[in-house]
Amino acid sequence: MANITNYFDFESNIGKKVKIIGNLATDIWQHITMFVESHPFMHYFDIDDGHQIVIYTKEDLICSNKIETTGELIKAEARHKNPRSKITDKYFEYQLIVDSWKCLEKEK
Repeated sequence: MANITNYFDFESNIGKKVKIIGNLATDIWQHITMFVESHPFMHYFDIDDGHQIVIYTKEDLICSNKIETTGELIKAEARHKNPRSKITDKYFEYQLIVDSWKCLEKEK
């Protein structure tokens, strides 16, 4: 299992079980979202390098400090929303289907 600390490590770990540490986001960015029947709770998750991803969990997350998440890293894809954009029709972002998580204690 890969321990991901940097957004640039995501591409090489798509479809693999990974561990990502971060916080529930307080500022919500715009993301592709989807419905994952087995993981009905969706959370916006800030990772330490300044990026934000969407994670899907089986139960609600309630942690005031950092959270360690483990699960399958996926690549969510959609078409570009701007019809005038000629660069590419595809847009993607990385997301996590969380199998397990734990609240980490606040650093002293």
